[in-house]
Formats: sequence, structure tokens, C-alpha cells
Amino acid sequence: MFDRIAMVFKAMVNALLGKVEDPQMMLEQTYQELQSNLIQVRQAVAQAIATEKQLEQQLQKNKDQAATWQNRAAMAVQQNNDDLARQALQRKTQYAQAAQDLEVQLKSQKEATSNLRQRLTELENEVQKAYTKKQVLIARDKAAQATSKANEILSKSSASGALSTFERMETKVAEKEAKAAAYAELSGDSLEKKFKNFEGQADIELELMALKGNMGKDAGATLITQNHSEDAVLLEVKDEDEIRS
Repeated sequence: MFDRIAMVFKAMVNALLGKVEDPQMMLEQTYQELQSNLIQVRQAVAQAIATEKQLEQQLQKNKDQAATWQNRAAMAVQQNNDDLARQALQRKTQYAQAAQDLEVQLKSQKEATSNLRQRLTELENEVQKAYTKKQVLIARDKAAQATSKANEILSKSSASGALSTFERMETKVAEKEAKAAAYAELSGDSLEKKFKNFEGQADIELELMALKGNMGKDAGATLITQNHSEDAVLLEVKDEDEIRS
């Protein structure tokens, strides 16, 4: 039972962590850890190389000392000093043995240094790949965030919704304008409006009468002109008859 509770609790913790994890922050943190490991491996390789060089130097010193005591033993033999020659040979043997041990240790150290160098190269490649991937993922994450934000804004304020709001506001404005016009019409003096209408009609009647009067005068003048013409014609006929008779 406790195992099941532990599993449920672990799942809940992982879910919470998944919600609060920031991809950019996690990528930077992971990359910094890789960089720290790389620095440590470089330090280890540098130390291995330094140890290798120290072993080489110690090996060479022991070889030189063995050669030196070998020459001293030979000099003692030339001087018929066997006891001194034996001591020199013993010392030479010690240095020779140390040199052999150092050769074994140096060989092992060179193998370790070579392995560390190889691991360092591999880790450097991994860090370089991680850096490139980190940059790509951060760029993708930023793009995803921008797209998500834009979609969220678009979902909250669509163009159709805005147009609908404008149409409703236009209707309300038109209603207000109509009410204002109605109030303006009602607020005027009705009696004054009636007289204005009457005065307008009276002006039209007077203009109509004047027009009719002008037309009557023109007709009378035309009739008089016609009568004078007819009289003149009759006179002319009468004169011709008298001349003939």
C-alpha cells in the first residue's frame, strides 16, 4: 500500500514539475552542467598529462643514476676495490629496479591519459552539439510562445466580433439621432409653424393671381391689335371699290 502511495505522490510531483519547468531555463541549466563537466574533464586530462611528464622525468633520472653507478662500479673494479664496486652495483640495481617500476607505471599512466583525452574529445563534441540544439530549441520555444500568445489574442478578439460590435453601436447612434430629431421637432412652436405654412400658401396664391392677371392683359392687347388690323383691311377694300366706280 505504501508503495502505491509513493508512486501516486511521485506522479503528482512530476506533473507539478512539468508545469513549472521552463524549457529555456532547463536547457541553459543542462548546458551549464555539461560545461562544468567539460571543465572538470579538462582539468583531469591536464593532471594526467602532468603526472605522465613527472613519471617520464623520474624514469629518466633513475636511468641516469643507474648508469652513473654502473660507471662507478667499473671505476672501483679498475682500482681493485671490490667492496666499493659491490656497493656501487647495489645502488645501481636499486635505481634500475626503480626505473623498471616507473616504466610500468608510466605505461599505465599513458593509457589513462589517452583514455581521458578521448573522453575529452567526445565530451567536447557533445557540448558543441548540445549548444547548437539548445539554441534551436530556445528559438523554437520562443516562436511557440509568440504563436500561442497571438492565437490566444485572436481567439479573444475576432474580427467578426468587432464588426458585430460596430454594427450594434451604429444602430444605437442612429436611434439617438432619430430621438434628437424628434425632440427638436416637438420643441418648436406649432402655431408659428402653422402661420409659416399659411404664409407660404398665400404667397403662392398671390403669385398665381399675378400670373393670371398678366395673361389677361396680353390677351386684350392681342384682341385690340387684331381688331385694328381687320379695320385697316376693310378700309383698303372700300377705297378700291370707290376708285373702280
